[in-house]
Amino acid sequence: MSQRPSQPDPGDAQLATLTAEVAHLRDLFQRRLFEDKAKHRLYEELCAQLALARGGLTEQVVTPLYRELLLVVDRVASLNSDGNAVLESITGELTELLERRDVRRVPATGSFNPAIHEAVRVEPRDDQPPGTVLEVLRPGYLLGGQLLRAERVVVATAAPGSGSATIPL
Repeated sequence: MSQRPSQPDPGDAQLATLTAEVAHLRDLFQRRLFEDKAKHRLYEELCAQLALARGGLTEQVVTPLYRELLLVVDRVASLNSDGNAVLESITGELTELLERRDVRRVPATGSFNPAIHEAVRVEPRDDQPPGTVLEVLRPGYLLGGQLLRAERVVVATAAPGSGSATIPL
């Protein structure tokens, strides 16, 4: 028997075409997947930068504005030594406005805490333990959980000759 020259099989040509199409689609799918991952990574980076910018905006604009507004609250409150109803109302409204924006007074504590207090004076006392806050001269405030303004306080210290240790300030 003689061998005839083999003719290309139409099934082989279709298989080659399908294999090429599958390879092309696979390549296209991998490229799109890579692009989607890159876009997602870029989106995540932009969101992080936006959050950082918002925090920076708070630090650069909002926080100083609140500090200045607190000075106004202090001044109006100090003018109200005679119980003027109008000044009392203004102080209340300003305080309420600040509270709606998460600006709150530093919680009252009996002892000195350098994280929230600024000791402006110490008084030797026998009747109080060292480190006791004797008087609040200017209230402190928090913005969220961050200290906006320290509370200025008078702190008790051990009386000379009492033998008690003094509180480090």
